[in-house]
Amino acid sequence: MKISAKQKIETRQAILDAAVALIIEKGFRATSMRAIAQQAGVGDATIYNYFPTKEAIFFAYYEDRFAQAAASLQRIEGLDEHSFQERLQAFFEEILHAFLPDREFLQATFHSVFFSIPPNSRELRPIQEPFFATVSAAFAAAREKGEFEDMLFEEIIVRLFWDYCIGIVLYWLKDASERFTATSVLIDKTMDLGCALLRANVATKAYDICSFLFRSHVLARLESMRPGADALKTIVTAFMEGGDGRKSTKR
Repeated sequence: MKISAKQKIETRQAILDAAVALIIEKGFRATSMRAIAQQAGVGDATIYNYFPTKEAIFFAYYEDRFAQAAASLQRIEGLDEHSFQERLQAFFEEILHAFLPDREFLQATFHSVFFSIPPNSRELRPIQEPFFATVSAAFAAAREKGEFEDMLFEEIIVRLFWDYCIGIVLYWLKDASERFTATSVLIDKTMDLGCALLRANVATKAYDICSFLFRSHVLARLESMRPGADALKTIVTAFMEGGDGRKSTKR
């Protein structure tokens, strides 16, 4: 019998729900694929048509939750009027809200998912994509409103926000304060600092200082070296003038 797309979605969700419930009840190691299949009401072989391993179920759970948070953010009324900081803080609130019903599940699986494999591994990409897209959109909106100038290393900064998010979730998982007020305060204070640095365009200014020192001292020394250094100087100069997407101004 052919299974409809709707049935596939429902079965997939049943497997995810079963995995969450069993891991909260029994723990990560004591939960088997067979037990998850039985809890979900699917055959022992059927579960592998959806998820090849228990770890794949966990990755799918986090992929869904980050996508849910990104979608919830877009439904906030007046989002376009939010500042960059307000937009990102709202996004982090949506992420924690998405995780809240399954906090015990996160305590059992979060470390194994996000710290057992390299941060740029293909398993993490579907989880990271809605996050990166949301933060990049916040940068684009901030530039349009004149909050930020064009800045170097924006892609790297977006990825640093991912690391920041992982740190916030880890802190939240340990937070015993009432209604997680300590986490809210931490987000407020760290976002204040981070956004102040972004508004000051610290990364670009630091790069300009390093570039100036490099040109003034390293390249000057290369000029005084033997002719064999000319090739190296040419490569370095080309990188400094074009590698960051800007042309230098000769004085």
